[in-house]
Order: sequence, then structure tokens, then C-alpha cells
Amino acid sequence: MGRKSKWTVDDEQHQMITFTLSSWKYFHDFIVEEFLDYRNYVFRGQASEKWLLEPSLNRFLKDKDIIEYNRTREQHLKSFKFSLRGRTNVLKNILNDEDELWALGQHHGLLTPMLDFSFSPYVAAYFAFYDKADNSEFRVIYSVQQYTIEKDFNSILKIYKPYTDHNQRLLNQSGLFVKYDTNIHLEKLFKDKFPEENGTITLIKIRIPNNDRELCLRTLNRMNINHNTLFPDIEGTSNYCNLELSIKNY
Repeated sequence: MGRKSKWTVDDEQHQMITFTLSSWKYFHDFIVEEFLDYRNYVFRGQASEKWLLEPSLNRFLKDKDIIEYNRTREQHLKSFKFSLRGRTNVLKNILNDEDELWALGQHHGLLTPMLDFSFSPYVAAYFAFYDKADNSEFRVIYSVQQYTIEKDFNSILKIYKPYTDHNQRLLNQSGLFVKYDTNIHLEKLFKDKFPEENGTITLIKIRIPNNDRELCLRTLNRMNINHNTLFPDIEGTSNYCNLELSIKNY
């Protein structure tokens, strides 16, 4: 992958590399020059570089010091399945499909062992910048090679691409999931799996200044990437209008 003065390489090891962009305005150039011919990568945006690459359920269990990971996860899914009765007309179609149940819950606030990714780096950027962050200096977009997940971590990680059409949010976000069967976060998995340098890059971290939030959101809105398009429901429309109110000239 090429390297330009508009961005720097801050770290390169364990098949991971970190780029820091000096400004959001170089993001499109970065994608064109670094990713255009690498179609196997998928993207995830996070509002703070302090956050680990781990699912919400994993974070919750760690915070609560719950060590019975598998049993707690099974009980949680069973509770979700039971509580869905009468609330969706697709339940009978996915009742025995664990991945579809988790995917449905993921986009409706359930703590799950899944991480959202997108085939679009611009959708990932929107999710990195939408929420107001903590005092982190950078927003982060991660990109991981699907082949590496499927080949090197297939016993504990799984790429899941739902084929059912009941989750319109997922469709609008060009979304897919990485499902965890481990409580170890992704960067540590890479460090443990690839301790030696071999010149291969399969996990990429892109840091963008937090101060560029307004510029990013205004740019993406011109590209028709906003809550109104990514969340095709009343909640999405409400969040879109709230953001329009809060961002000058949005």
C-alpha cells in the first residue's frame, strides 16, 4: 500500500498498521489510493481510539466480572428469543437460527457477541463521527480482511452476512457482522496470532482528528450518508433532524 504526506504510518506490526490522517478532507484520497483495489476488506467506525474492538456483550460481561461467558451468552439469547413473542412477524422464520437472532437484536439495542462492519468505508466513517466522543483526540475507522478472519481465526471468529430481508437497517448500511466466540478483543487476537513480522497487513487502523467531526458529517450528508438513509424508520428520521439542528450548515 502506498504512503502519502497527507497521512503518516505510526505503527506496523502483528499484521496490523496504523495510519493517521492530518485531516478528514484527505479521507477520500486515502481510500482511493490505499483501498480501491483491495475488495476483501470491511470497515468499522468507532468514536474513540480508546475503545477496544470487541462486541457490546463482551464489554458488559467484563465490566461485571462475569467469567461464565458461554453459559451467560446462551441464557441471554434464550431470554431474547422468549421475549420476542408477539413483537415481530419474522420470529418463526429465524427461531432456530442463532446468527439471525443475534443479528436482529444487534440492530435493536441488544447486547450481542457481534460487531457491526460495513462494506463501505464512508458508512463506517459516519458511525465513527456521529456521536459526540469523549476527550479522545482521534476518531477511528478499522478495516479487516475477511479472508484472515475466515482462515486464521475460524474457530473463534465468524464473518456473518445475513441473507434474510427483514433487517432493512442492515441492508441500507451495506452491513455484515463479525461474530465472536471468544472474549478476547481483536487487536490482542492479532498480536497473539502474528507475533513475527511477515510483511502482510490484514488489520488497518485509520485515525482522523476528532475536531473534524462537523466537516465529516457535512461531507457525508452531501453524499446522502446520514441517519435518514442508514436507519429507514422513525427513529432514524428523528436522529437525522436532531443532528441537522445541531450541526451548522449541515
